[in-house]
Amino acid sequence: MTVTALEPANSLDAATLAEIARVRDSGVLGTSGRLLELFDYLALRSAEGRPPKEAEIALTVFGKADAEALRDDPVARVYIHRLRKRLDDFYLRNGTPGDMRLDIPKGDYRIASVGPEGAEAATSEDETVASPAPVETPKKRFSWGLVAAAVAVVAIGGNIAAWSMLAGHEPRIEKQLAATNIWADVAKSKRPLLIVVGDYYMFGEYEDRVQLKRLIRDFTINSKEDLVTSQSQNPQDFERYSDVALQYLPASAAFALADLAPLLRDGRQVQVTLSSELPLDRMKTDDIIYVGLLSGLGPLRDPVFSNSRFAIGASYDQIVDQETGRRYTSEAFVVASSNDMYRDYGFFSSFEGPTGNRIVILSGSRDTAVMGVAEAVTQMDRLKRVEQKTPKDGNFEALFEVKGQRHMNLEASVLAAYPVDGAAIWSGDRANAAKYPAK
Repeated sequence: MTVTALEPANSLDAATLAEIARVRDSGVLGTSGRLLELFDYLALRSAEGRPPKEAEIALTVFGKADAEALRDDPVARVYIHRLRKRLDDFYLRNGTPGDMRLDIPKGDYRIASVGPEGAEAATSEDETVASPAPVETPKKRFSWGLVAAAVAVVAIGGNIAAWSMLAGHEPRIEKQLAATNIWADVAKSKRPLLIVVGDYYMFGEYEDRVQLKRLIRDFTINSKEDLVTSQSQNPQDFERYSDVALQYLPASAAFALADLAPLLRDGRQVQVTLSSELPLDRMKTDDIIYVGLLSGLGPLRDPVFSNSRFAIGASYDQIVDQETGRRYTSEAFVVASSNDMYRDYGFFSSFEGPTGNRIVILSGSRDTAVMGVAEAVTQMDRLKRVEQKTPKDGNFEALFEVKGQRHMNLEASVLAAYPVDGAAIWSGDRANAAKYPAK
């Protein structure tokens, strides 16, 4: 059933009506579907001053027959739970202008406006929702995920002072890094600095169209729009898969961001964005530092590899030296859960952007490599060894071998380093149109 969109009514004040419109227009609830219909229905009934009962929601929004709606059907509770989560996601991303946000109070199916600290918890005792089981998430990384989430919140909030405290650096370290060949252009630049963190889109698989069974990461589906396109090509997936407004960051991003904190000097304009949300015009105006896995480069991927001696192999776990033909394949995925030592491969590149700005890529096949490269290019004793093996000119790329054990990087060393013609990336011959792996 289609629920009519909200018409303004006297039972809700103008600020609440405007906030309802802001949430709806943001797309966080999708452009169609039951979740948006539920939101519209609750908004309509709240405006009329007649919050619905659970059975009314089942009848009106989900089309249940009368007899079915009177039974203890969990569909309304499950979707209310999902709607609360979407509202939380919306305010986490967009803030609460006017110190007011929307909430659905527990035990009362209506939309209410509350202070930013007064929102009810997303779940209640009568809302039982299965915990989703993320796909391809190593069991040992739960605590690392918490650290990554904490640093991501700090980063996206733009609290550079907090980064400095996390890193625990002294002012002299900042000056030492600024004097190195690798970081001089970035450290001394007066351009805005944009930190780009490689992120991944996840969507949900549902059982019986209601119960969230697990979260899925598919490298061919990198946004809600990609998911909709995939579903249009496979109509049988409409009821099985759904957007859950979720993106995640690799654990290594937290540690790498802390290592980079000494470069974020006081007084410089520094912002953070996700690679999936990188505004392309910022590639011309800002200095950029990318932190994340090779598979998360997003729109930076083609500029990085269009004029590179390296290429991605059969998967993102493999880096190929195109001149020698040698292939470097990460062992982290196979061995990391055991006590065996393994090799992972990191990638570092620094080159001119299209207007003379600086673009730096700190990346690798797996988490171990990203952490190893971050330490190697920010810890002064290790950085000196890196500079001995890389070109003096600021435009270069380097492949690192990172030895690891149980997700911990032990040592990183430069295997190969080559100069990069930054100008050729943005002009001249057509960019490298190589195909990239789907996983």
